[in-house]
Amino acid sequence: MHITRRQLVAATAACAALAGAGGVLAHLPAAAAGRRTFSAGELEIVAALAEAFFPPGNPVGVTGSGVNVAEELDRMLAEDLDSVVGPVFRHLLRGLEYGAIATHGARFSMLERPIREEILADWSEPGNVPRRMAYEVLKTCIGWAWFSAPVVRASLGWVSECHVGAA
Repeated sequence: MHITRRQLVAATAACAALAGAGGVLAHLPAAAAGRRTFSAGELEIVAALAEAFFPPGNPVGVTGSGVNVAEELDRMLAEDLDSVVGPVFRHLLRGLEYGAIATHGARFSMLERPIREEILADWSEPGNVPRRMAYEVLKTCIGWAWFSAPVVRASLGWVSECHVGAA
């Protein structure tokens, strides 16, 4: 593959920018008050994702903003998954959040819902495998927390015959 001078300059500039921002991007802030995994900013990103994945008018009838997905996902990452998953997921959130600045001029969580939906649709395209994999992780984790909400399960008519935790 032939690399042009323009591509080399752009790649060099991108590497320099990442190296300069490395401290900002690599540092994970402390968990927000009352949370075990997510910082306040990450809670906003998760809420923005939930709203984009489960918008008003979705077939289930429960919006992403109608369920506290961020709180449930924070709990799941702290209690249900291996401890290495939380930091990796948090870095993925930061990549989405700050990557939107380069493509759309604002952080992901600050964009209007239709623009967030467009970004997620782009990430879901099969052409870029790492980006598609990141999309699938986000969709799975946000969906996992959303489907855990009793109001969502009730809306689906789901009834459990298993009484885990009952005495």
